[in-house]
Amino acid sequence: MAPRKEVTLSLLSFILLVALAFGLAYFYRAYSLGFRPMHTDEAILGIKLGEFWNSGHFQYDPKDFHGPALHQVSILWGKLAGWASPDTWTEANLRMVAALCGLGVLMTVLLFADALGRYGTVVAMLLTAVSPMMVYYSRYFIMEMLLVLLVSLTLGCFWRYSQGGSRLWLILGGCALGFQHATKETFVLNVGAALVGWFVARALVGEFTPRKGNSMSLGPSRTKNRPARPWLWVVLPAILVSVAAFSNGFRDWHGVADSFTTYISYLERSGGSGHEKPWHYYLMLLVWHKDTLVWSEALIVGLAVIGMGYSVVGEFKNTGKQAFLVFLSVYSLVLLGGYSVLSYKTPWSILSVQHSLTLLAGVGAMAIWTAVPGRVIRMLFNLALAAGLYHLCDQSIRLTGTHQNPQFEYSADPRNPYAYSHTQKSLLKMMGEVKTYVATRKGETKIQVITRDAGWPLPWYWRTWKNVGYQDKVPAALDADVIVADTEFYDEVKSKIQAGEYSEHYPYGLRPGIILTVFLRKAAPEPVKVPEIPPAAPSPAAPAPSMSPPEGTISLPPSFSPTLPAFPGSLNLRP
Repeated sequence: MAPRKEVTLSLLSFILLVALAFGLAYFYRAYSLGFRPMHTDEAILGIKLGEFWNSGHFQYDPKDFHGPALHQVSILWGKLAGWASPDTWTEANLRMVAALCGLGVLMTVLLFADALGRYGTVVAMLLTAVSPMMVYYSRYFIMEMLLVLLVSLTLGCFWRYSQGGSRLWLILGGCALGFQHATKETFVLNVGAALVGWFVARALVGEFTPRKGNSMSLGPSRTKNRPARPWLWVVLPAILVSVAAFSNGFRDWHGVADSFTTYISYLERSGGSGHEKPWHYYLMLLVWHKDTLVWSEALIVGLAVIGMGYSVVGEFKNTGKQAFLVFLSVYSLVLLGGYSVLSYKTPWSILSVQHSLTLLAGVGAMAIWTAVPGRVIRMLFNLALAAGLYHLCDQSIRLTGTHQNPQFEYSADPRNPYAYSHTQKSLLKMMGEVKTYVATRKGETKIQVITRDAGWPLPWYWRTWKNVGYQDKVPAALDADVIVADTEFYDEVKSKIQAGEYSEHYPYGLRPGIILTVFLRKAAPEPVKVPEIPPAAPSPAAPAPSMSPPEGTISLPPSFSPTLPAFPGSLNLRP
């Protein structure tokens, strides 16, 4: 039986819907980026970026903080955007880097347009634009969105090459692969899942044969002289880019060696290191998470499952397209399984799985739209899909902190499943109070922060203040004007200060379960000025006082009334 003809969109509708997806993505990613307080990871990366900006040298730590790629991309964007000194950077400046990466992820969907079809492409782009997880971490200055962008770019380049593109696609894909290595160590999971997917697709379907051409041709035409060893055009650029990134431009070779020894540390950390979660944590995060509110991207997962089924049992004219969809399905499942078996889990780690599922969701939507008969039923399906998109939009707007109703603001709320051990918004109130206090004082104000982890993200916010000390235990002497202490050290701090000299202000949340108290030294009382008494003016000699009693005093003979006043009634008293 001949494959069913795909029902496609007109080119004008396709362009309009792509523009709509981009507009939604920009609105949810780039608006009010500074509204949410800095997460600890964002603050640390911001400080490291400032050091990189000032010194021109990235100090790679193979035991933490990941590779230099995010910092290098940020430096590039900062130069283009005209950033000044790191002391002037804002949260919005840093987060714009992640927002641009998020927009880049959206645009890379177009690389897969001939595999997804026009309808599947616009659905995948709309879902990417309003996915709560995609939106939230596109406003987060960490490595994850850059990694997803590079993964998507790599897969897209390889797909374009398989469909007749030139070796330039391989070179670009190789560069993206090398930069993945410089972004985050977990890229090896993506590479491993991709290799499994490629082998399975080759075994079940066959070659990724080039298409003969369709209306969504985006890559260059097939060349007759294909490279004999295409993997060399991938590996060599990947190595070159990775080495250049870790060596600070071929100047520091320790970073290159450390980029491989780092996997020893991360293998140890994969056991949990305080981030242990059950195996189904990511699955629940994607499908159903209820903490007072219900957060769900089940629409994407459900359509993706349909897309996986379609990739296996669907009928295709182009076996290359089927091979890619089988590859994408296996890649997504293996990647999800790989992350799930690791005890170490953080919510943003699953973002690359979410990306591939979103592509498959476009395939699933396209399969349904093609399968249903008649315009009326297709219209009903479109309405149902629009309702699902609206539900995703409603969740996303609550994550941006820009909802018109403050009660629906969850950007840093512990009930938000994507806000992982996040800084509480009351910290901003505490910093405002301290700032006001410092402004009213004369001279330099000393500040001591006493918490187990140096009070991050406070070092980012107070990076321009020179008299701030951070201790992980109570020092012997406490003489600062401002003392910030968490609950663990509250009693000890109280025992070492003169309570009457400080006023207490609390509670302020640093993170869930960590409450801060602020001690502000009271202003010393102003000395009371005693008015000067002018010397008495000389007066003439006073006359000697008279020895005669003044008139009307007791010295005069008293006089009595001759009669008492009459009492009421008939009672009369005789004298």
